[in-house]
Amino acid sequence: MGSRTPDLLNAIQTLYQLSYTPKKDMKIIAKFSGACQTTKCGPGESDRICGILEIMMAKVTTSFRRIGAIASTTAAELYGQPAVLLLTLGGVVATALIPFLQLHSFGEAGRLARDGGLAYQLVIGLALAVVSASSTIHDEVANGTAAAALAKPVSRNLFIAGKWLGVMTVTLRFWFCMLAAALLAERVAERMDGQDFVTDRPVQFVLFLVPILSLVIAGYLHNRRRARFCRAALAILARLLATALAIGFLITRRTTFAPSWGNIHLAVIPVSALILLALGVYSAFAAALATRLKASPAMVICLLLLLLGLSSDTLLSPASPAPVRIVASIIPNIQSFWMCDALAPGGSLPPHYLLHAAVYAVALATAALGAAMLAFRGKDIP
Repeated sequence: MGSRTPDLLNAIQTLYQLSYTPKKDMKIIAKFSGACQTTKCGPGESDRICGILEIMMAKVTTSFRRIGAIASTTAAELYGQPAVLLLTLGGVVATALIPFLQLHSFGEAGRLARDGGLAYQLVIGLALAVVSASSTIHDEVANGTAAAALAKPVSRNLFIAGKWLGVMTVTLRFWFCMLAAALLAERVAERMDGQDFVTDRPVQFVLFLVPILSLVIAGYLHNRRRARFCRAALAILARLLATALAIGFLITRRTTFAPSWGNIHLAVIPVSALILLALGVYSAFAAALATRLKASPAMVICLLLLLLGLSSDTLLSPASPAPVRIVASIIPNIQSFWMCDALAPGGSLPPHYLLHAAVYAVALATAALGAAMLAFRGKDIP
């Protein structure tokens, strides 16, 4: 590092004492770790650099631990919210009812159940994201809980990041429950099997039984062991749906024991994963809105963004006026995450498309979280 090493080290120490940001420290760590590998430092200088790097790494590790603690606490609080349980149970029951009420197949057996289940994932998941973000950010700011958390050595940026991760943890469990319900509903839907129309009655019975059984078991645990009802019900619901999926893999539609991956339409999973990415984006937007708005106006704005996002391809067409195309280019293109048509008979979603959509979703979520952090930074917290 030569004769300029002491000056650089002093500059690092000065910057470090003035302020601490994980992003800045990670850049400094990467820079000087590479410098120590490519240049020769004196014994004293090397020890000094290693000491600074150790302190910075400890601070970065502490920062991530704080984010994880906020996220876990947020998820635990949301699991106890009745609204989260009602939305999840309502989505599972609504998906389970689709094959029972199905009157048309639209040229493909199981399509109505599959597309309906995925639509419920998107719409109900959006409502869950807004309700969760409003509960964990706006309501905590209003009742003073956020002030208590920020009084500790937790920055506002870490607070927002941890809250978003907590909302995403709850959204992930919701997504799994809805995915399992959609896979089972698609399996139950009436279709031709040989020369007869067959409906998978046993799996349909199990799918209807799962929500009821989860509530009964949660009620028993709440009465006997004082477990939190909503949290227990959500955990049991996810486990019972996973068990129902395992049963679906083991038996055929004619209830004969023949384990096979083909007993469940696994091509639905990548398409559902796109919806999970869209929910991650909307969770970030909901977090940004929750820093300033209550749940009701935030819900209206998110629904408007959803409708405009689903119309992005039409709004971006050359026939649209220039101002409309400019606005449509800014709004998230949700049509990119809605690829149910890719599951046409024998079709599947290409892996590279899922990767590109993931990059797009990360960019949108990062921008929304950045806006949330900027909005929260200037907010007065009582």
